[in-house]
Amino acid sequence: MSTQEPPQYVWVVHPLFDSPKKSVFLVSFLIFLLVGIQFLFGSLGITLLSIVFLFGSLRQYFLPFRYEVYNNQITVSSFLSKQDRAWNEFRSYYVDQHGILLSPFPKPSRLENFRGIYVRFGLDRSMVLDLIQSKIEMDD
Repeated sequence: MSTQEPPQYVWVVHPLFDSPKKSVFLVSFLIFLLVGIQFLFGSLGITLLSIVFLFGSLRQYFLPFRYEVYNNQITVSSFLSKQDRAWNEFRSYYVDQHGILLSPFPKPSRLENFRGIYVRFGLDRSMVLDLIQSKIEMDD
C-alpha cells in the first residue's frame, strides 16, 4: 500500500531515550551480565554471540519505531523493516500501559500477537489513543 497523501499524525517512539532511569539500569545490567559471561566462559566468541542474542531479543527497546497514521492505513517503520496495514484489517484493539495491540480478530485469540500490530504510545498517550480508537470500528 502506497499513499500519496501526507500522514495525519507521525510520532517516533524510542524507549531507550524515553525512560532514562530504566535504560541506565538495563544497560548496566547487560554490561554486568556480559562481563560475567566473559569471566565464566573466557571466550570472546561466546561473549559476542551473547551480545547478538541479547540485542536481538531487546531490539524493540534499543531501536526507534516511527508510526505514521493515514486516513486508510498505519505504517510502522524501524531498522530494516516497514509494515503498512489498512485500518479495515483490524477488528479489535487492546490498550495496556505502553500501547495498543491492534488485532485482526474480533475476539481474543492466541494468534493476535503474531498477526496484529503493537503500537506504542510514546510520550503522547492521549493523542495516539484517541486517534487509533477513531480509526478502528469494533463490532459489539
